[in-house]
Amino acid sequence: MPSSKPKASEVAAETKKYYIPMIKSQYSHQWPIHSYLFQQPSQEILLQGCTSGFPSPPEFYVYPGDPVDFTIDWEGKVETKIPFICAANDKRPGGDWETGVVGYEERLCRRSTLSATLSTPCAGSQVESNYPIPTEGGIYSESVVVFRGPHDQYKKLDQWHDLPVISIPAARWPKLSHGGSTYAFEIERDVVRSKIRAALRICVCYGHRTVVVGDFGLGNNRNPPQELAELWRHVFLYDPDIRGHFDYVAFVFEDQGQSTTKLILDDIAKKSKSSHGHGHGHGHGHGHGHHHSSGSSSKGKSKSSGSSSSAAAGAPTDFDIFSRVFDPNEIQSLMSRPDPKCSISMITS
Repeated sequence: MPSSKPKASEVAAETKKYYIPMIKSQYSHQWPIHSYLFQQPSQEILLQGCTSGFPSPPEFYVYPGDPVDFTIDWEGKVETKIPFICAANDKRPGGDWETGVVGYEERLCRRSTLSATLSTPCAGSQVESNYPIPTEGGIYSESVVVFRGPHDQYKKLDQWHDLPVISIPAARWPKLSHGGSTYAFEIERDVVRSKIRAALRICVCYGHRTVVVGDFGLGNNRNPPQELAELWRHVFLYDPDIRGHFDYVAFVFEDQGQSTTKLILDDIAKKSKSSHGHGHGHGHGHGHGHHHSSGSSSKGKSKSSGSSSSAAAGAPTDFDIFSRVFDPNEIQSLMSRPDPKCSISMITS
């Protein structure tokens, strides 16, 4: 039986020429095609910190599956709107969604009205365009209508659904250290933390106490998954403005077997092999070049390459890492010994 999967570009063309105009003309009162840009959520959204000393943490879930389908199913069960935090192209609405690019935002744009909401600032907006999205900014689309299934078939849905989408540019290819397991510079870690806080402030601003997150910043963006998971956890549990504002959080992984750790280690091994072949590696440039000192011997580089390759073979998946970081027993253990780094901020918040 031949595959009936349509080409991504054909799906995008139908979305642009048929679905979006039809929804704009016939359903705009039910599903408004617009969005709101927060250029600096930390300054634009003033939140009241939790007044109780140590609020109960959210219930965390880590699931495999399509995050948008998961969100829609969850909305139906609890009968309330649940936002999905989506990694966004910061230059243009939906990135290259009209071609065959396979990023999650692009694929979601092909099956929904997301590209149209992103490109349409709401009435009264102070900007003519939502783009480029500032480094620590984000866009809130109140009602993104989903009319096709996931990209494996882009199946046309008999019943359409809508959900709020919070579009935040993920950090891309940060400099890493300690064998690719941590951010090399505190400033890059702070930027990622600010992006997380921005997304969650937007959630709180619109009254959402439940949120779904996909593989934000992972995969091709190459953020270290263990540290990224811990940053999410730290903000939810300890941030004086965020803690206490959420009841349920789900991290949903479309590709349960994806291992950003393996991708990072493979990158290191390739750079090391390249440096070995060309004599001296200079330890700077894009991605993970800082791992290799220009003064190290070629023998050391070769050994590093071999160890990176062997480590990559047994690298944990992103799903496994997040499952461990957000394990209920781990959360309970952390809450029984509050983070000392946050004690002063919690007292003075």
